[in-house]
Amino acid sequence: MINTFHSSFNPPPVPPRQGHRGTMLQTNTPLVKFLSVMLLLLMVLTFGGFLYLFHRLSLMQCGYSNANFLKQFQLCKESHLRPEDIANCKKLAANYEEIGNEGVAYLTGKGFFTTPLARLILKRQTTPTIGKPDSLLWNEDHSLLKNILLNTKGIVTIQYPGYYFVYSQVTFSKQHMKVPLRQAIWTQKPKKDSKDNDVWEKLLVSYCSLPQDSSVPNLCTASNAGVFEFEENQQLFVNVTVREFVNEESSTFGLFKLQD
Repeated sequence: MINTFHSSFNPPPVPPRQGHRGTMLQTNTPLVKFLSVMLLLLMVLTFGGFLYLFHRLSLMQCGYSNANFLKQFQLCKESHLRPEDIANCKKLAANYEEIGNEGVAYLTGKGFFTTPLARLILKRQTTPTIGKPDSLLWNEDHSLLKNILLNTKGIVTIQYPGYYFVYSQVTFSKQHMKVPLRQAIWTQKPKKDSKDNDVWEKLLVSYCSLPQDSSVPNLCTASNAGVFEFEENQQLFVNVTVREFVNEESSTFGLFKLQD
């Protein structure tokens, strides 16, 4: 009789108990967060580098096209040109008219468009008969003028319309016996008709005073400043009580155009 209770095979494993899930692997949460942040930074740097390279390539292409335009424009100066070259030069001339002087200044890198500005230095007031009564005269040789005109009568003319910051400072060394010491900026808009009369309007005015009974030399300064919109060919000048009372070393007048 065969004994069935003995076998060479191992007994089957015991089935797991209900509710027992075995050993759980512990996750390293700080390490995962650190790696996520590093990956995000790497993506941001890669994207930023791509944008930088794209910008640099665009600038290089723009510079190459500008240099090519100038080279072709210089070839038009030659006297012996073929008919097709003449036609090309005419196209370049048309493009020149479209971009204007400011665009050519940008392409050549020379003569960039300068913001209209003026800083005027007072001239020795030895010619009281020139200009309007008691208007200040300015030394053009020692003054700073960019895209603004100045005539011998002390009148400034605007060439480019827009908003301007205007300032003036006049220092007096003597007191008038009857009227206060005053400085004013006057302006006149361009005439629409040749029959129009000269109409000057007071733009800014300021006063200062000195003691009349004083043996010690004194000075007082009247200042003006403001922002105004000017038209093309609009004019300005500075008028004072008596220009012989003005101190030349500390008196100035200026303006500059604000960016649109």
